[in-house]
Amino acid sequence: MDAEDSETADVDSDARGRPDGRDGSEEPVRSDRGDGPDGPDRSGGRDGPDGPDRSIGRRRVLQTGLSLGAVGVLAYGGGRAYLDRNETGTITYALARSEPGAEDLEPRTKEVPKQWHEALRVAFEVQDRIRDAAIAPMVDAFVVPAGYDEAAASIAVSTTEEDIRETIGSFVESTPVDLQVSLVEDIPPRPEPSDSPDPGAPYTLSELDPDAVPGGVYCEAGDHGGTLTSALYDAESGTPYFATSNHVFGAGGTKETEHRGEPLEVPADDGSHTVGQVDRGYPDADVVRVEPDDPFTPAPALDTMGSAEVVGQYTKAGLADLAARDEPLTKVGAMTGETTGQIRGVDGVTCYTGRVCKTGQLKWGDEGVLTDGDSGSVNFHVDEEADDGHLLVGGINNARSWWPAADFAWGTAAHQLLDEHGLHF
Repeated sequence: MDAEDSETADVDSDARGRPDGRDGSEEPVRSDRGDGPDGPDRSGGRDGPDGPDRSIGRRRVLQTGLSLGAVGVLAYGGGRAYLDRNETGTITYALARSEPGAEDLEPRTKEVPKQWHEALRVAFEVQDRIRDAAIAPMVDAFVVPAGYDEAAASIAVSTTEEDIRETIGSFVESTPVDLQVSLVEDIPPRPEPSDSPDPGAPYTLSELDPDAVPGGVYCEAGDHGGTLTSALYDAESGTPYFATSNHVFGAGGTKETEHRGEPLEVPADDGSHTVGQVDRGYPDADVVRVEPDDPFTPAPALDTMGSAEVVGQYTKAGLADLAARDEPLTKVGAMTGETTGQIRGVDGVTCYTGRVCKTGQLKWGDEGVLTDGDSGSVNFHVDEEADDGHLLVGGINNARSWWPAADFAWGTAAHQLLDEHGLHF
């Protein structure tokens, strides 16, 4: 199955539109919630102005945010920010377990320049307006964080009609946000799998340990294949699930409940194992949740990363922080193994194909970081606070570009899965 097939998850809607969830400058995490057949519960509170001070359990996920102290709103005059460049504020950059196997996700915080953060906050707000405007010619829009030495942020927009510049330009007037508009040709259909180079044999385990099935290995759904994520947890119940890209189960990833009960296989040298059955799909995120069959248990680990375990995930601000510091992301896919690339944009809206656009997207690397069969792999960065090389997830990899003048991979960010669907790594 093509990695690119993820964007056909868009066609489950009869009319093109954008989800209307908002993030603002904070990293929203829902409280005491899960997803039922009618969609995600959006109840939940926020931490106070002093920032998050409580742990986040798998059974009780709290809303985390960031603290700017007494300066929460910044006035801009003539494009200049009235804040001392040396002032810092606190962001919640990740939600992580204190050690492998711990039950609680705890907010990870760090100090960042206030000017940089305020520009980023405004960019996120402008991005909300762009998304809500539902401008049909828009192909994508991503927030591009600047380095820490700049009191600015950019929004990069691709469109098939240049007239969009005037509409979106009004959103950034008198802000520190730089608007970058690129005119693109209509995106051609994705190439058929037979038109792509043969990626070779997938990576499989020599022997499957049912007590700890890792991510980063090949999985199959009928004639289609992808890569397992590391264990994906329900934030309300704490239940671990297997997961991969929804489009691995066919129909372009449009299925939500139609493929419930279908088996997921993990081949190994000792045979193919049915590790679970589909519980539900998430077309707007191109993720499928698979309930484990006894005795198989998903592991918070990636097979080829040695003893390193996945201990949590980055927030939206945390991804922006990585980008500001030129810190790369890495993925382990069943076909291409370990590849690395820079973050190209965060908090994205993608409208590459189909009738509905996706939000909470993460753009990174180039076309070479993914190939057919890598869909479902996670991108990650080493936990910089840990001495043992554990990992924090940035998001799930769903697709790579296939049209001229485009060269990147993208997928749904981990913070979006938590905010919209109550799922976390």
